[in-house]
Amino acid sequence: MPGPLSAQQDAATAEVRCPNCGTGYADLYCPHCAQPAGTGMPTVRGFAAEFADKLFALQGRLPLTLKVLLARPGGLTADYLEGRRARYLKPLNLYVAVSVMFFLMLGLVPGIRIHLGWTLEIVTLAAPQSGITADTGVAMIDARVAEFGTLPDERQQHVLRDGMLHNAPRAMFVLVPLFAALLAALYRQRYYGEHLLFALHFHSFAFLILLAGLVPWPQPLHDIVNDLINVGLAGYLYLALRRVYGSSRLGTALRVAIVAAVYAFALAAAAVGVVVGLRT
Repeated sequence: MPGPLSAQQDAATAEVRCPNCGTGYADLYCPHCAQPAGTGMPTVRGFAAEFADKLFALQGRLPLTLKVLLARPGGLTADYLEGRRARYLKPLNLYVAVSVMFFLMLGLVPGIRIHLGWTLEIVTLAAPQSGITADTGVAMIDARVAEFGTLPDERQQHVLRDGMLHNAPRAMFVLVPLFAALLAALYRQRYYGEHLLFALHFHSFAFLILLAGLVPWPQPLHDIVNDLINVGLAGYLYLALRRVYGSSRLGTALRVAIVAAVYAFALAAAAVGVVVGLRT
């Protein structure tokens, strides 16, 4: 007669059939679909255990992820490409978490300012649509911006804030792939997925550093903080490109200048789109 130990071994090695995919196996997880063995009816205790597991996993990975993101420009991307991935938050999860935090903080700010200036010239280059000529399109944009300009300063800030909250998250789902496409044009020896990975990590850093711009600093400290943010973004981009792509100092500097110029046009066009679509 088998003893207690051998009985436990027999039970552990007994083959079961996965209720999810029908694969027979004798392990803790299905080798085909990875569903855990012994799945029963859902319980409150089970939900609490799953929530705690996800929460602690997030807490365990988040500090290291943020540390590398902030202290080692390009480090997250380089580690991911070299296969060191399990220790960090997934790139898309990090981007979503940081961007959501940014827009939540933006919702607490009474108002914001966007300097338009010459950026309206970008929109005039757009192709005519739906029978609207370029001239009439520009006139419509000019009229819309002029209407916005007649609002009191405080009202402008509130309207801009609301417009950013409503439109900017969707615009970023276009701007991030556009940023990756720009990198693909400058570094043709890499796959587009690698550039998209870099773009997600860089924009995650950008959202974090832009949080400093939401603080209502008094003048002239406000302008100083904004200048430091711009310098910080450019410097971070330079160091990150050097670490991930390994180009020369001069080549990297030229690429940073190109990315900054082209992406500034895209951001300006997005800002104008926000203003044109505002509800005043």
